[in-house]
Amino acid sequence: MAKARVLLSACIGIIGLMAAFDAGAEPSRPEKVQAALDSWLAERTSLEKVTGIAAYISLGNPGPAIEAFAGTTGRSPSDRSISQDTLFQMGSTSKSFTAAVILKLEAAGALSLNDTVGAWLPEYLAWKDISIRRLLNMTSGIPNYSETEAMSRLWIEEPQRDLSAEELVKMAYPTSSNKLPVTTGYHYSNTNYILASMIAEKATGKTFQEVVHELVIEPLALHSTFYESGTYPEAVIRRLAHGYFENPACTDYQPKDCAVSWNLPLVGRDVRAMSLSWAQAAGGAVSNPRDVDRWMRAVLTGKVVPPKQQAEWLQKVSTRTGEPLAELTAEDPRGFSLGLVQAILEPMGAHWFYEGETLGYRTLYVWFAEDDILITVQTNSQPAEGMDRLHDAVTAIYEAVKPPASP
Repeated sequence: MAKARVLLSACIGIIGLMAAFDAGAEPSRPEKVQAALDSWLAERTSLEKVTGIAAYISLGNPGPAIEAFAGTTGRSPSDRSISQDTLFQMGSTSKSFTAAVILKLEAAGALSLNDTVGAWLPEYLAWKDISIRRLLNMTSGIPNYSETEAMSRLWIEEPQRDLSAEELVKMAYPTSSNKLPVTTGYHYSNTNYILASMIAEKATGKTFQEVVHELVIEPLALHSTFYESGTYPEAVIRRLAHGYFENPACTDYQPKDCAVSWNLPLVGRDVRAMSLSWAQAAGGAVSNPRDVDRWMRAVLTGKVVPPKQQAEWLQKVSTRTGEPLAELTAEDPRGFSLGLVQAILEPMGAHWFYEGETLGYRTLYVWFAEDDILITVQTNSQPAEGMDRLHDAVTAIYEAVKPPASP
């Protein structure tokens, strides 16, 4: 018995020494990433009305990579923890799918970025002289259907309705009773990308859903990425985190002194089961951070289209003036190319990034090219105006994984 007691004491001493060593050890990068996610979620849950966050960080190609999750898929005590199986709506980060389709079709000789709307869609006479390039870089001046009262009414009154591309465009097309403001220079409009998808369908004789799967999802083996032009299958919806609309802000087409948003009845609603047909080619894909990261790394490193189309893909216009922008400056810190954005992100400098948002989800990636690091995060709300701090999660993750400073 005494011998056993001595051995037990010795074991306890060794364990205590190991614990003391571990406590003083520098946390690993995965541990730092997990701590960053946990901290962000603890701080932002009540402010942004989120319940979970997922992250994927690729450190070079083919790796290594870090994957981390925090929180749960929804507000019910029975909701699962966020995991690799959890899906989120990509929002406008999936505009890159539409750009890729158009550029691949150009490379195949099926169309040109200089082709006009009139050449492919003559039914839209008011926009006949607008090029496909101007659709994709947001300099067309075409109004944005998703900011209209008609769109808000459909979200509220018919959330399960599957809308056609033509119905979406009709909300923005000028008529005697529909006179939305026409813009010059740069103006973000989802209508542009719906029109681009309709042109892709004309050029291929296939549905846009078929083209996205053939040219984007299948070649890149994006096994957790899905694109539907209407309601998603139940198997996909079951994997989606619940998504919460919490934004009472007025829309762009309401008066500047607007007091009550057209979208106010949506506030607090779980939008997971709503039809995503309202987004389609402008932002209707569903994925997880791993697939988004894999896709964007391929895009930004020139693995998706030939060099000529890659150069076109990255040509920017100033979001301030709409004019071509070769380099970012303090006076002109943000450029939009074809479904991609480059901006000076303080305090991190100039980087390619995009934050896509739907009614209840956000997807953000940032490409740190010099370090060969791509960070993708996803979460499950559209918060009130001014409350979105998802970029803080990326900043914290970057601090956790960036290479040590040279001596």
